[in-house]
Amino acid sequence: MKNFFKATALLCLLSFSACKEDDALNAHDQKVKTLTANTWGNATVTHADGNLSSQYEDFAIVFNKNASAGFDGTYLIANGGYAFSEASGKWKFSDDLTQIILDSGKEMDAELSSTRLQLDFTVSSASGRAAGLSGHFVFDLSPL
Repeated sequence: MKNFFKATALLCLLSFSACKEDDALNAHDQKVKTLTANTWGNATVTHADGNLSSQYEDFAIVFNKNASAGFDGTYLIANGGYAFSEASGKWKFSDDLTQIILDSGKEMDAELSSTRLQLDFTVSSASGRAAGLSGHFVFDLSPL
């Protein structure tokens, strides 16, 4: 009978430790699932030049899950304007899950929930500063 209780206790201990490992692995998978569940749009865009939302009324970005070559998937952008020179490519989360990194090299701080995606990033100017073409952008998006 003592061996039965010891075996049961050992199995319970192993089950709990396995759950903790699964939770650590699932944090990334949960973020991917949340991000790829919707097309994101309805952009409210702030910039050093002020509110640029009217320039991004038709903006939309969709992230697809398709892991390959170190990336979590692919993305497609419609009406990215000056903030997004890239229209498509590959994306991944940073190791700490606080950034979305595009294969173009753009790194965006990302806050994500099922009802909101905020992307915070800077676009460098190629040759001198032009209003609205470069600088610090914050995109607040919701599911379309």
